[in-house]
Amino acid sequence: MAFGPIMQFAVEKSGLHIELAPLTSESVQECINYEHGGGMQRHGVTRYLGMGMAPTAEDEQEWFDKIRKDQHKLVWGIWLIENDTRTLIGVSALNGIGQDGHTGFIRQATSGSQIFRPEYWGQGIASAAHKARAWYAFTQLGLHRIKSAVIQGNGGSATALGRAGYTFVYTERNEQFGDGKLQHMDCYECLNPLESFWSQWWGDDMPTKAALKARELTREALAWADEHVICP
Repeated sequence: MAFGPIMQFAVEKSGLHIELAPLTSESVQECINYEHGGGMQRHGVTRYLGMGMAPTAEDEQEWFDKIRKDQHKLVWGIWLIENDTRTLIGVSALNGIGQDGHTGFIRQATSGSQIFRPEYWGQGIASAAHKARAWYAFTQLGLHRIKSAVIQGNGGSATALGRAGYTFVYTERNEQFGDGKLQHMDCYECLNPLESFWSQWWGDDMPTKAALKARELTREALAWADEHVICP
């Protein structure tokens, strides 16, 4: 696995053209490129990640070499396409694919995303990327569930997850320290809405009202991806 296949789409909110595509050894340096207005060395970019330190070019290269060999991870670069120019503005990932299911019949993963160019925050890019990623996870990988987590206060990330059908499950208190205080982490899940996977997940249990509402949002997300995502 390691890197996910190319998926292209236009963001409804902003009209920006985005490509989810593999990273390269050279491109990962853009993750910390302060000169371009963003980068993982800025506290404002990483304040909700609990990093506590600024990554270096060597750190990013080590991370790239590690994920390139990880058979239980899929990573996409989030690329902005403008005319003939491709600019890396973030990353999106599915981690631990198929590793932590309760039984051999249940497959799940944990998702994560980061847009490290602040000028592209709030433009609908993360929401669209989540929808495309969910479409791939559910229709191509056959996952039953995607988990994610957001540090409280990071409302933009929580909203983006919600638009793809993620629903709140529980809160991990005092998960990390940042901005001078202990911070809580809200945990979310997105369930595969396709009937066979949905039935396997719930079994004889009755889905909650929140789960049924989230299922409709995820169905809408997959329908959007079916119509708008291009896999060349």
